[in-house]
Amino acid sequence: MSSAASMSKFLTQVKVTMAPFAPASKSSKIFLSRIITNDAIAANPTLKIVTESHADLNKPPVINVTYKDGKTLQLQTGDMKVNDVLRQVGKHARKLQEKEDASA
Repeated sequence: MSSAASMSKFLTQVKVTMAPFAPASKSSKIFLSRIITNDAIAANPTLKIVTESHADLNKPPVINVTYKDGKTLQLQTGDMKVNDVLRQVGKHARKLQEKEDASA
């Protein structure tokens, strides 16, 4: 899956919980910036994006993803690079894309 826009087609909800000014939240913030684009919104206008912020700099940032088939994924992204986050989220989305391509 080459882009967050094509990946977002297979997501129903993305929930990000983080301390926005904590250095550990960098990957979560960049992930959000890749998911909230015009292309991603055009690919899936019903995608629900929820952000929750808190002031606890020691609490790890968490991304919860719900896919169209009901599967959920929870990532603690404090030690992850944004490409690793995108790869993890995109892994199941690629499976859904392959399933859709096979049935077409």
